[in-house]
Amino acid sequence: MPFNAAAAEVRSSITSVLASWAALIADERGIGAPQRHVVQLARFVHENVRWLCAHWAAGDAVEEFTTLTRLARRACEPRQVRIVPVGDCVRSRCTGKLRAVVKVVPGARPKPSEIRCSADDGHWWASDEWAALSTGMHAHEGSGRVWYSVADIEALRNISSGSVYRLASQNQWRRRKVSGKVYYHHADVTAALGS
Repeated sequence: MPFNAAAAEVRSSITSVLASWAALIADERGIGAPQRHVVQLARFVHENVRWLCAHWAAGDAVEEFTTLTRLARRACEPRQVRIVPVGDCVRSRCTGKLRAVVKVVPGARPKPSEIRCSADDGHWWASDEWAALSTGMHAHEGSGRVWYSVADIEALRNISSGSVYRLASQNQWRRRKVSGKVYYHHADVTAALGS
């Protein structure tokens, strides 16, 4: 299972925020604070929530807890729709960019649904037409490179990230790293996985 950096960061923030509020409660009420563990901190704050609600900083507490809840949900729940850049539009004289709209169903693998053009709503292709679209894209390869992240390849080709890394290694796909994220060249992906 891949490491979820966003979830780890949120968990760390939750611990810090709970510890801060628990320290305030313990100091001002003159009671012992719990150990710095999420469950114990959350229980302590919950047990003192009535007191905290009457405190002058209650609004700040609510704001911080609301923000943490939103961040935790975002880290745990997949987005319902992902937009994956694909390349230049294959229609003649169109300057638009093609983007795959990938629908994510919780608990299931992402399902590609369609590719749309950014410049013309009439330029779109259903997932069963992607092979034909790929042929048209090869005519535009000279216009610039198209790079795919591992998540993009997973979603577009319906394979696991482990398979993507294995294929990239076995087939020596060209790769580049941008802000810590690895991207693979579309020609190498297509050569290994077909149109």
